[in-house]
Amino acid sequence: MKPMELLEQGRFLGEEFLLWLWMCSQTEGGASGADGDGSACFVDDAIQLVSERGEVKEISLRKGSPSDSREAFEALSRGMRPARVKLRILSGDMEWVFSLAAATLDMGTLKLPPSTGKAPQDRLHDRLYLLEEGAGHLERRLQRFLRRRAEAPEALQTSMKEWVRAGLTGVAGEAPWEA
Repeated sequence: MKPMELLEQGRFLGEEFLLWLWMCSQTEGGASGADGDGSACFVDDAIQLVSERGEVKEISLRKGSPSDSREAFEALSRGMRPARVKLRILSGDMEWVFSLAAATLDMGTLKLPPSTGKAPQDRLHDRLYLLEEGAGHLERRLQRFLRRRAEAPEALQTSMKEWVRAGLTGVAGEAPWEA
């Protein structure tokens, strides 16, 4: 089998992961759920949704709060899936901003927290550490998603469907502390 065919066959898992991240950012405050990890992950100001059926094949929502928009939830309810989202991870006073592609789980346009090193080798060391740290926050979320998916796939799908339905009525974006 060709590499692109393999990617296409496994793309659904990345799309489901992006959708789950989006749901968790709104329903759980973006918490990772891992012990000792106080980071939060939020869908930022760009979402790309795709579909193979219908007249509209791709929708890009940008600026403002596309993750809370009625347009996003209407697209999801029509069967569109997230292909790429811009994420923001916060941990203490550090912040990572990047886009994540569903098909390959590649991080793109990555903005790292500022380096504190003065010498070039110190800055390089800091940047590598910050890159590993940001990827670690994302990896812990992926592990949690895969565990939930393996243990109770029907429950996970049901909760995501209910979240999309709630988003159509305007209540999906309500964070736990706002309820």
